[in-house]
Amino acid sequence: MRFKALKGCRRPPEEQRLIWSYLGAWRTLSPARQETVRELIADIARSPLEGRALYDVLVRGAAPQTVNFRLGISVQRIYAMRREFYDRLPL
Repeated sequence: MRFKALKGCRRPPEEQRLIWSYLGAWRTLSPARQETVRELIADIARSPLEGRALYDVLVRGAAPQTVNFRLGISVQRIYAMRREFYDRLPL
């Protein structure tokens, strides 16, 4: 999967790319940084199912459409949660 800047995100594309790369290197992140990401996902998601969907899209690189089909979370909601995550993640 290649990087594509998010529309409607308040961060510039350079910072979005940094976050995207950061999430792509999930296994190399320190446990504290992984926990920061997990806490932010939990804060954004309205339910555990939404949290699972956001985690799959961000960390596992799953397509929002695939997650929608598998978990039943709307694609629009997944995009909104991803934008909020990118806006709120501390760099």
